[in-house]
Amino acid sequence: MFEPFTYKSLEAIRKKILDLDLSLPLSNNVEALKQPLEFKKISIPNRLSIQPMEGFDAKSNGAPSELTLRRYKRYAKGGAGLIWFEATSIVEEGRSNPHQLMLTEKNYKEFRNILSLVRNLSKKTLNNLDFPNNCIFILQLNHSGRYSKYNNKKYPIRAYHNQELDHALGTTEKEGKVITDEELEDLEQIWIRKALLAKEAGFDGVDIKACHGYLISELLSSYKRLDSKYGGFSLKKRSLFLKNIIKGLQNKNNKFIITTRLGVFDGIPYPYGFGVKKNQNSILPLTVDLKEPIELINTLNDLGVEIFNITAGNPHYNPFVTRPYDTPIKGGSIPPEHPLISVDRILNLCGAIKSEIKNEIITISSGFSYLRQYAGFVASGLIEKKKTDICGFGRMALANPEFPKQLFQTGIINKNKSCITCSKCSEFMRYGKETGCAIRDPLYRKKD
Repeated sequence: MFEPFTYKSLEAIRKKILDLDLSLPLSNNVEALKQPLEFKKISIPNRLSIQPMEGFDAKSNGAPSELTLRRYKRYAKGGAGLIWFEATSIVEEGRSNPHQLMLTEKNYKEFRNILSLVRNLSKKTLNNLDFPNNCIFILQLNHSGRYSKYNNKKYPIRAYHNQELDHALGTTEKEGKVITDEELEDLEQIWIRKALLAKEAGFDGVDIKACHGYLISELLSSYKRLDSKYGGFSLKKRSLFLKNIIKGLQNKNNKFIITTRLGVFDGIPYPYGFGVKKNQNSILPLTVDLKEPIELINTLNDLGVEIFNITAGNPHYNPFVTRPYDTPIKGGSIPPEHPLISVDRILNLCGAIKSEIKNEIITISSGFSYLRQYAGFVASGLIEKKKTDICGFGRMALANPEFPKQLFQTGIINKNKSCITCSKCSEFMRYGKETGCAIRDPLYRKKD
């Protein structure tokens, strides 16, 4: 069923969507992406976001480097209304790479300096594009959990044992450890402290990362973590760690935004996957069951979380679910489904959630980059249908950081600068290299 991207026109992709009986809406223009978003204390100038894509180019102390600054300056010149800074570790032992960003009391001023430069550049860009409000900057705070490294060697810090995930990572049960409840209690306080430090650094808000198989994400699926206050068959217990962090930040932040990038469908067979239908065979792809994710979103919304950056999958286990592609990373496999089916699933998760949630929230969609130059028409269609509020681009931003400006000024993304879903950036990440686009960015083409 797999087919590579060969669509030569908007009509060709529209026909394929109909042939596959998918529900991706295609607008005839991208005007909806220019609309500002006003929501309570939040003002976002337009409907485009840069998603958190790790560059693995931080200094050894975790502070941003000149290469980090280069990436975010390129994003700022693009004109997106929301820039989501990449996964930044809260502790040394939670880093997935020795050059992953890490926020500390010793380096937070370096974050503040780079943010000031990027914010000023973004303001000029948005003014030139006639957007009245300033860009919002969110810092994603993370602990890599099962994907942590110690002394640049794999040292998985698991929520529970799973041989299949160990195999995908190339580790054994004897390597690393299962984190204790006491260690998790300590991490809650560290996470809260680092979130407040992000505020001191000047960010508009923080993302308590809960997706893609990292620590909080794995806790949400820890059905097999028995005799623990953070695991078992009760969602109340499996979500306790995330809720405790958010509770610890209540009433301390005034206009500071607390949000989460939430994986609502892991695509891993139950009882090891969150948001998957129970009692089904393990043949991929699995069926989505949003009962628990919606219950969790309602609970987090009651705690004051109003923005949810929705995603799915585990890029270390089933990368086609979270980032549909034509070409797998070296040693990877062709997806078991048509990529447009993967795109349809991840993009429509927001619409399914918005139709069931009890209160109004802001949702951010993921998974547009596969659509290349036509992505803006689907993004605009989703906004028009009220299936999402903001459209987030990751790989496209690495390949073509000026894609927002192209959409606003010409109505279409430049085909010759688009991401081609070749998986090279993911391959760089997998092997711990400085990460960027090997096709469109000469700096990274030399590294390939």
